Amino acid sequence: MAWRPLFDGHVCSLGYEVADWIQAYCCHGPGDIQGQPIDLDDEWLNFIVEAYRLDPQTGRRVFDEAVLSRPKGRAKSELAGFVGTAEAFAPVRFDGWDANGQPVGRPIVSPLLKCLATEESQAGNTFENIAFIAGTWGPDVHPDIYGGVSGIRQYQSATALYLPHGGEIRACTAGAASKDGGKETWVCADETHLYVLREPKSMYGTVKRNLGKRKLAEPWLMQTTTAYRPGEQSTAEETLTAWRKGELSKAVHVDHREAKGRVDLDDEQHTLAQLKQVYGAAAAWMDLPRIYREMRDPRSCPDDATAARYFLNRAQSTKDVWIPLDVVERQARAEVIEPGAEIALGFDGSLNDDSTVLIGCRISDGFLFPVGIWAKPAGPEGNWWEVPRSDVLAAIREAFARYKVTRMYADPHEWRSDIDTLAETLGTERVIAWETRRDVQMAAALDRLLTDLKVGVAWHSGDGTFVEHFGNAYVRMKGGHRLVRKEHDKSPRKIDSVVGAALAYEARADVIEAGLNRKTLTRVTGRVRGY
Repeated sequence: MAWRPLFDGHVCSLGYEVADWIQAYCCHGPGDIQGQPIDLDDEWLNFIVEAYRLDPQTGRRVFDEAVLSRPKGRAKSELAGFVGTAEAFAPVRFDGWDANGQPVGRPIVSPLLKCLATEESQAGNTFENIAFIAGTWGPDVHPDIYGGVSGIRQYQSATALYLPHGGEIRACTAGAASKDGGKETWVCADETHLYVLREPKSMYGTVKRNLGKRKLAEPWLMQTTTAYRPGEQSTAEETLTAWRKGELSKAVHVDHREAKGRVDLDDEQHTLAQLKQVYGAAAAWMDLPRIYREMRDPRSCPDDATAARYFLNRAQSTKDVWIPLDVVERQARAEVIEPGAEIALGFDGSLNDDSTVLIGCRISDGFLFPVGIWAKPAGPEGNWWEVPRSDVLAAIREAFARYKVTRMYADPHEWRSDIDTLAETLGTERVIAWETRRDVQMAAALDRLLTDLKVGVAWHSGDGTFVEHFGNAYVRMKGGHRLVRKEHDKSPRKIDSVVGAALAYEARADVIEAGLNRKTLTRVTGRVRGY
């Protein structure tokens, strides 16, 4: 027998039954409404349904990991506590189909749950919620479910719960994770935007690698986070960056909500509308005007970027960012560049560390799109990696064949001979060496691109890596010239698409000027000169 849908939008999932169990046998954790019944809102119900989605043929779990990204105060840890409690006591794994073709669950045999803690002295909010439900409230209200739970005197200070049917729930620190053999059935990594230092990131990696050891238990990881601070390379940043770029495994479900539109804290009504949107169902019972006052208080939010990260769930950099990321995202539109379209190209190359990019810009309207981005792979694959020069050069020639390339501005650094060869074969009037180290010209090209993106004249394809590079760019002032840089010299975050886009956009501008004024371009400077 295979699964059969019962209504529009019905998905094959144990999540519906898990949600019912949570509402029947759990309560709100520590806080103003602790001990009171739970009524899951649609957002949380949808997350649970997706987290427990099953293959409709085999009944096995679809996702190995589920990521929940919401603003501060949205009760992410409490939801994780509900899920963790269900993982310990409820029928949460597939055990066949009923007569209606619906999945039937079974409890996990000897479950081992871990709630990852960022500090040795802190058990974590998720574990505290589980400890309150299973160790304080539950034995009195539902002794048939929670009777016999041991290892707890006070939920506030507990670090482990031992289950009457076998198994345990632990608050796990970095030191403990590194020594553990790893037989987990469920792991919660709470507030992963705080996983910045080596110890918590190593803990996360160790525990995640261990999750494949118990095939029958189908272990999975739940990650909760608020918007990360760009450049810190937190676990949350690495996860959501890979998701935006389309590089995350299909076995990872990401449920991310952030406020849309410009960030303008001076506009109270606009910001309140954004808060209502990002908090979703919770906006009905949260004090949004107070949150807005908190966003405006420099003691808790010293800048707009901090306020946006915590309360709008928007990952924003500080004031020295080259361009606000929301501006870049606003100017994205899905569009296909047809063969034969008249374009300009911008090329910024490297040998083995920075990315090598080839960016196109349509002459008719300035629409930017990556033709190719070659980046050093993360992890061991990046060791001894070099830019595939032959592939890059082939891509350039293919672009000239596919489109009507009027001009290509190419930074010759580390590619000087190749640029010379391309100019000889493709035309010196079309392939032009353009030195990006010339501060006056580079600042002017960057300013043109920045201005046109801000005023809504320039557009781009929305490619994930392209957008990421713009989000990594910071201002570098040199002799009064506004250039770009990474957040620090040794940062692995790349900005090469910004440089490539600036070259392509500048080439387009010069082509238009040359056409209007009956002028041509010189190969030496890449600037307009009369006949």
